[in-house]
Amino acid sequence: MAIGRVLYEHQLYKEALVSFKRACELQPTDVRPHFRAGNCLYVLGRHSEAKEEFLLALETAEASGNQWSYLLPQIHVNLGISLEGEGMVISACEHYREAAILCPTHFRALKLLGSALFGVGEYKAAVKALEEAIYLKDDYADAHCDLASTLHAMGDDDNAVTEFQKAIVEKPLLS
Repeated sequence: MAIGRVLYEHQLYKEALVSFKRACELQPTDVRPHFRAGNCLYVLGRHSEAKEEFLLALETAEASGNQWSYLLPQIHVNLGISLEGEGMVISACEHYREAAILCPTHFRALKLLGSALFGVGEYKAAVKALEEAIYLKDDYADAHCDLASTLHAMGDDDNAVTEFQKAIVEKPLLS
């Protein structure tokens, strides 16, 4: 695991993946190697395989009681991202929502949930999730931008402009 983490930090993802896969074999009840292998696979563009590793991590974590509860929200987020990479946006929403339930302060899970809900046309629910993400992290430019897009899609252009302006203030390169 330690070697895999160092390789990953140095962006040697294929090599890190080998290390994490070996750790999965040696420690089948440890969630972390599956989680980290999933991250490597996603970075390598192998979304389907990443999804499978995250599912294994989730299954292992849920079977182990509370030992891995701290990692469950991030497993759900990463699984959601992998599902979106495969075009399974509604399934991704379920995992982002679960992450937000497990960790109500996970502003990124809420932002991703809002963005995915926007993608499937659930604008009111998207606004709610994005506003909650912004409430938790007011300087979250991406959430402001996605909220603006959602408001625009709903025909609320005045508030959309305000949100776009907030996004630009937080991240001037957006303009």
